Order: sequence, then C-alpha cells, then structure tokens
Amino acid sequence: MLTRFRKNTLFQQILIAGVSPALLLFFSLFTYSLVTRLNDASQSQLEIATRIAENIAASSELAIISDNESQLLDIMRSALSKDIIAISIVNSLTGNQSYLKSNNKSQQATESLSVPIYQSSIEINDAITGDTDNSSDAPTIIGEVRIERSTDQLSKLQQKIIVVSSVIGVLSISLCILMAWLISRRLSKPLAEINYFTKNISAGNLGHRLTVQGEGELAELQNHINEMAKSLESHQLELTNKLAQLEIAKAEADAANNAKSLFLATMTHELRTPMNGALGMLQLLSTTELNQEQNHYIEIAKSSSEHLLNIVNNILDFSKIEKGDLKLDKRLFSPTSLFDTLLTPLAYEAKEKGLEFNYVISPELQNIEIYGDDTRIKQIILNLASNAVKFTHDGSIAIALQGKPINQHQLKVTLTVTDTGIGIEEAIHNSVFDSFYQADGSNQRRYGGSGLGLAIVKRLCELMNASIQMTSTVSKGSQFTISWHCEYKEQVDEAAHDVAVSTSILAGKKVLIVEDNPVNQMLVANIVKRWDMQVITSNNGEECLHALQQQKVDLILMDLQMPVMDGYETCKQIRQQAELASLPIIALTANSVQEDKDRCFAVGMNDFLSKPVSIHTLNEKVRYWISATRRDNSH
Repeated sequence: MLTRFRKNTLFQQILIAGVSPALLLFFSLFTYSLVTRLNDASQSQLEIATRIAENIAASSELAIISDNESQLLDIMRSALSKDIIAISIVNSLTGNQSYLKSNNKSQQATESLSVPIYQSSIEINDAITGDTDNSSDAPTIIGEVRIERSTDQLSKLQQKIIVVSSVIGVLSISLCILMAWLISRRLSKPLAEINYFTKNISAGNLGHRLTVQGEGELAELQNHINEMAKSLESHQLELTNKLAQLEIAKAEADAANNAKSLFLATMTHELRTPMNGALGMLQLLSTTELNQEQNHYIEIAKSSSEHLLNIVNNILDFSKIEKGDLKLDKRLFSPTSLFDTLLTPLAYEAKEKGLEFNYVISPELQNIEIYGDDTRIKQIILNLASNAVKFTHDGSIAIALQGKPINQHQLKVTLTVTDTGIGIEEAIHNSVFDSFYQADGSNQRRYGGSGLGLAIVKRLCELMNASIQMTSTVSKGSQFTISWHCEYKEQVDEAAHDVAVSTSILAGKKVLIVEDNPVNQMLVANIVKRWDMQVITSNNGEECLHALQQQKVDLILMDLQMPVMDGYETCKQIRQQAELASLPIIALTANSVQEDKDRCFAVGMNDFLSKPVSIHTLNEKVRYWISATRRDNSH
C-alpha cells in the first residue's frame, strides 16, 4: 500500500496526507454526535409520554375515588393524540379498567408506559395552634394509567436528525476537502516546480531559474537550488571550454600524429628505394667470382644494410603500433623456415666477436606447419637475437624454438634466447620494454640502437596473446622466454609440385618491369635475366599500357609510386581488358604499410613484395605465379 501511495504525484500525496486524518476525525465526531442526538430524541419523546401519563393520573384521582367511568373516558379522550394511540386506567379500589383507543389505523410500532395513580394527602391545620398536621399516612396507590404511544413520530424525528446531520456532514467534508486541496496545491506547486527544475538540471539544462515566492523554508530551499544551478552552470561552462580546448588539442595531436605517420611512411619509402638497389647489387655481386677478402667486405656491407633496414622497420612498426594499425596475418608456415637465412648475418657478427652462436629447432616442429604471422615472429627473433649479439662480449648465445602438442590441433610454442652478456639490473627490469629505453644511458652511446627493439617485441607478443618473461643478472647474462599457442597440422609433401619449384620453368618467360628508379629497374632486370627470362622495362604506368599493346608478357613486376600514372591506376586499366584479366601482377614497392597492401589487392594485383626484397624471395614469388598461370592454362 505504501508503494502504491508513493506512485502518486506529489500533489496527490500531500492531499491524501492532509485529508485522511481530517476525515478520520470527522467521521469519529460525526458518528458520536449522531448517536447522541438520536438518543436525546428518544429520551425526549419518552419524557413527554411520561408527563402525559402523569397528568392523566393526576386528573383521574377523583374519578377513581368516585368510580366515575364517564369522567375517566372524557379524561382519556382528551389525552388521545397522534402519539398516544391507546389509554387504559385501572381502578385498584374497585378492580375496574377503563380502555380507550384511537381510531387512527396508520400507527404501527408502539411502546407501552405505565404510571401509578396516587391518592393525594390532605393537610389539616390545627384551629387553635395553626400548625399543619403531617401525621397522615403516605400517598396510597389507587390505580394505574397505562398508555401506548406510537414510535412513528420518533422515527420521523430521528430521520430528520440523520438527514440534517448528513447534509451538514457532507458540506463539512466538502469544505474540508476544498481547503485541503487549496493547501496541497499551494504546497505542491513550488515542490513540483523544484522537481521539474532538478530534472532539467540532471538533463543539463541549467539556464532556467526558480521563481521565489514568499518567505520561509520553502523559499530558502528555492534560493539554494538557484544558487546550485548557477554554480553548476558556471562549472559546466568551464568544463565545456576545457573540452573544447581538449578537442582542439586532440585534433592538433591527431594532425601531428598523422603528419608524423606520413613523414615516416614517406621516409621509409625513400630509404627503402636506394636500399633495395644497394642490397640487391650486393646480392648480385655475391654471386660472382670473388676472393675471400671481397666476400668478407660484401658480407659486412650486407650486414650493415640489413641492420639499417631493421631499424627502419622498427620505427615504422612502432608508429603502426602506436596508432593501433598493426594487424597480424594468419597463414600456414613451417617453423623451420624461421631460422633459414634470418640468423646468418648475426651468426657471422657473433663469430667476428669470438662468440659461440647456436640455434636449434626441436624435433616436434620439424614435420609440421603452424598458423601465425611468420614475418612478425621473425621480427621478434631478430630483435632478441640482435640485442643478444650486441650486448654480449664473451661467452655464448643460444636460441631455441620448442614445441609441445596440447591436443591434435593445438600446439604450445616456446622461443628462448639466452646470452652471457652484460645483463640488466633488477631495479629496471620493468623498464626495458619501454619505448626508446636502454638499461643504461651510456649504452646508447656505446652500443647504439633506437631503443625500440624490446618495446616492439612486447607489443607484438600482446597482439599474439603470447607471454614474455625475462630473467637477467648483471655481468652474467639474460634470458628471454616467449610462449604462445597456435593451431598446427602435419606438413604436406610438395614433391608432386616439383614443376612449381623448378627454375627451368622461368626460361624464356617474358616479364615486364614497371619501375621509375633506374637503379632498381636495372637491378631487377639483371636478377630475372639470370633466370633466363626475357625482360621489358617501363618507366611509368602509361608506358606499361603501351608495352602491353605491343607484345604479350607472362608476368608484371609493378612499382606503385611513379610519375605520369601510378601502379594502382595502371592495374585498374589492365584488369578492364578481358585478355589481361588473368595476367599475374606482383607489386614490388618500397611501401610497406598494410593500407598499401590492401589497396593493391583491391585494384586487382595478385601479390605484394616490399623493397628491399631478397633474390630468393623474389624467385619464389615469380616461380609460384608463373606455375599458377601454367596450371590454369592446362585445365
């Protein structure tokens, strides 16, 4: 019931609270007053009837003594009325009874009343002394008067009392309710305004104010609420100004971040383009006849170039991680491919420092393929191994990749990189994964580096849902352990596809190289010529389209950023020609961001290679797409 009461409006609650006790008190007093008045009316009628009976008894005394019945009848006849409907007088002296009844037939309910008739005593005065003689006997009962009176009159009187009282009661209740309604209205109106006003405040509308009327606690409350609204409006304005400033600062920060990202992407492209030429020429030079000293110099130049490329990749990847743009791929690869040529330059560097450099892959990983992003896993291995070689002067470096099957489809892979280097103080173990941080500021001057290696490793581990642990002791060395779960399956025998890996299938095939940089154009041309392929070159997309109209080619190696017409537009126009719809197009570009890769596939390119690219990787891609076209044509 209390819950139902609370659901009423504020006005209704005040009205009910004011009217309820007043009605309870009114009905209590009304009932008591009505019952009292009804009892008084009944008692009054009884007293009237008693007086009539007493008058009859007094008038009948002489008639009783004289036994004069006619006189008694006259007395009774004179006493009959609407209320007195029957009278009987009993003469106790003679035993006679006189009875007279009214002829009024409408009387129904009656009440009887009897009064004794006394013989009055006579006072006798002494003639001599003048004293009154009170020695006579007490009054003697000589008869009895019985009357029957009608209750109709009493009923009418009581009904009249009820009607009048009810009318007065209804008027009183109406007046009470009206007064309660007016008082409730007067109290609830400002409270309802306060309620509505506070709802507006909670909704953020702070511009309005309450109209203060009168004095007292309610007016004081309205003043306080107005002051509160004013204070909130001031704070809201201040907060809005701060938010606007934050929005401006955020927009400026976003613009600066975008500018930084654009700068990094541009610089990466500009760095990768000449590095592709330098590394490619070094790879070509290493395939020629060289003496031991020349080979030594080439390996140093290749190691230095690859180190520079790793720094460039780290900076670009860290920018992607900061923006949240770095996504992991999921593809099948053999775990044994992770160490293929990745660690060769580091092993050579470790050998130059007189370090023992060992790496091993457990037998459980030899004949299976796992799902994951092999490029990012290689980046983790390279960063950890590079740090191990960099900070180790004596002793050894050990890299182990182990696998432990969980079930028929899942595998736990653990990578461990252990060194006997300078170690890291325990107090700063949690800081080594921060960006641009090295354990000792002097290390950056002594060992160089960007300080991004471990930061990128940690972010990549988070993306892979991998755990990373580090144990390190100063002057004794460090160990990094990374574990993650992945799906795996048994390795498929590729012997049936020997044709896809045979270099002989490239002989005589015609490749169109679309590249605006003359060094890179010459480099790629010299590489594919070594595979006995025919080479056609174009400096931009427009020349490419013209060359395709002149002769048929088997494959296109397409740069993206070129003058006149870029690689994206060129690919779109090629795919619009039905006869060239299945022509393999491989993007060969210094761009390395995911957006560029996605855009290449969106316009119809078949594959994507980022400069600088190794001769081995380029050979694999060219052989794959030449073989795929050959298989399609055979069906």
